[in-house]
Amino acid sequence: MDLSNSETTPSDIIMRYYSNNAPFRSTFYRQAFPFRDTLIRYITNNPASSKLYQKIIQSCKHFFIKNPIIIVRELRFEEENCYIRGSRPSKDRPNYRSVDLNELTSKIWITDSFKVWGRTPNCPVITSFMPQIYQCNATDIFIYKQMFSFNDLMIIASKCELLHLSNVVIMNNDEVAPETEKDQFYFETAVSLETLFTALPKVKKFTYYLPDNSLNIITTKTAVELLKIPHFLSLDQFKIGKIPEIFDIKSFYCHIKKNKKTKIHLDFSDRICDEYKTRLQTIVDEILEKENRNYKVPWIYFPRITNSSREKMHDLYRQI
Repeated sequence: MDLSNSETTPSDIIMRYYSNNAPFRSTFYRQAFPFRDTLIRYITNNPASSKLYQKIIQSCKHFFIKNPIIIVRELRFEEENCYIRGSRPSKDRPNYRSVDLNELTSKIWITDSFKVWGRTPNCPVITSFMPQIYQCNATDIFIYKQMFSFNDLMIIASKCELLHLSNVVIMNNDEVAPETEKDQFYFETAVSLETLFTALPKVKKFTYYLPDNSLNIITTKTAVELLKIPHFLSLDQFKIGKIPEIFDIKSFYCHIKKNKKTKIHLDFSDRICDEYKTRLQTIVDEILEKENRNYKVPWIYFPRITNSSREKMHDLYRQI
């Protein structure tokens, strides 16, 4: 496997060297390494990093044949199509090339970015793709319209620093999602937002546009429990949309008035009651009336917020 060309990318290698490529395999010969077989086997099956793996497969085809892994900088799913970042573009994606994962028997090692635009939650891209992941070191993850297990999230997001979830439901590991109608989610076993945060200590920027029904994701305890998590308090950005009225805004507002680190963006559901809207408007008015604010001004939006309040808060939020 010649990887010496400086313009060759892992994406190009995928298209040139499938692990079941017969001509490629036909030129493979058993190697007589001057080391014990147990050592070679350990090196082959336990590459310490993606860069090391690429070096050893460049040195000898044996390592790829015995442990076929494709190193991918960025993997992107758009509905039912899969694209990888590479130097040879596809017709419809100039910076990517299309890949048919059904033809790929190698495992995949994602190094930088993993993005999924699911058409509906009934198109389980992540669940169906998980067996093909060898390792995911992606620091940038975007997932849209998917329903999958907490365990799957830990596999793909353990190194994540920038996490964007939109219309996503993450379920407890021991639960299997039942059949649902098109565009419908199953919420009964959804993992709470605080549980999610506890398990992702490396996240620095977090965005979550909740499904229309956020049952079990947001509860009466969510705000208080989030504030007990040390790395939540050190986030660079916390952005959440479609927040239900069950969210304890009183407790969270106490945090806002002490917050000097995190850029906070709160967008509330259009289903909140008038009483809750009044409570939010009071908070917004109090923020705007203060001349000296010794904290980062948040963005707070909700239905029927007054136009003047929205404009003033937007201006202050942009300044931080």
